[in-house]
Amino acid sequence: MQSVGMKTVFTGAIDIGGTKIQAGIVDDTGELLAEACFPTGCGYQSAGEAMDKVISLLRTQCRENGLSLSDLRGIGVACSGPVNLEEGSVENPYTLPGWIGFPIVEYLSAHTGLKVKLENDANGALLGEVFQRDLKEKRVLMVTIGTGIGVAFWRNGELYRSGRYHPEMGHVIVSSKGGECYCGHRGCFESCCSGKAMNERAEKAGYLNFDDLYVKSNKETAAAELLEEILQDLKNGIWNLNLIFKPETIILAGGFSGKYFSLLKDAILKDSSGKEDFLNEFSVLPACGNKNSALVGANMLFMKGA
Repeated sequence: MQSVGMKTVFTGAIDIGGTKIQAGIVDDTGELLAEACFPTGCGYQSAGEAMDKVISLLRTQCRENGLSLSDLRGIGVACSGPVNLEEGSVENPYTLPGWIGFPIVEYLSAHTGLKVKLENDANGALLGEVFQRDLKEKRVLMVTIGTGIGVAFWRNGELYRSGRYHPEMGHVIVSSKGGECYCGHRGCFESCCSGKAMNERAEKAGYLNFDDLYVKSNKETAAAELLEEILQDLKNGIWNLNLIFKPETIILAGGFSGKYFSLLKDAILKDSSGKEDFLNEFSVLPACGNKNSALVGANMLFMKGA
């Protein structure tokens, strides 16, 4: 570890998801000095309690690395959205029930005396990927497939943003089928192709889960047909985003993408083959597996372009 005397800059970083919260210290090269996690609680009171725990963790991590909390240039927060970037508040009743309206920026700043920056977790993770992989000069689309679907885009050296809230591109329409999503529409990308949705579609058809469906698709016609239907919806979603943003790099992140990366990559590349009149040439990459990209990205919120 470089010392403070060598002018290394340190940042507190927080990644808030629906199931767990991670907190750590990151230096200005993107190196994680410390990292810890704990389960996410529900309810408005639990939001404050969680941030108190985060502050306590950061104090301990600073002390263990020869720092004090005041040595940090600030705290970057990547939080499951929607988040209100103008007000600095959490507005996500879907995966953070009870946290809606919680003034996370004001709370952390008041209890630490540090500058606090808030961002949607999809953007935070993309920032981490861009800086870890030196993709700053590229057009990069990141699609995170897990419990839900998160989408973020980097272009011209900065994140793509749209006003007060992060554009929820995981809710583009990909099918005329499917149940109604919490976004109010049927057939949206998340309600058809999130890891949760794909498991539910497999279960509804009589399979244990998507894993079971995938294994049986090699020998059962019905399983193969359902798998192709699901993959077609996923290809529709990627096609829509690819057509609009024309990335040079697509990064597939999330637990589901990690497990089925080859399957998803092959489907996407096959779907785009011969479509040079519509799409840029692009590569498909898995998310970095060696670090928490959202924590690295939370640190990068203090850098130009973030």
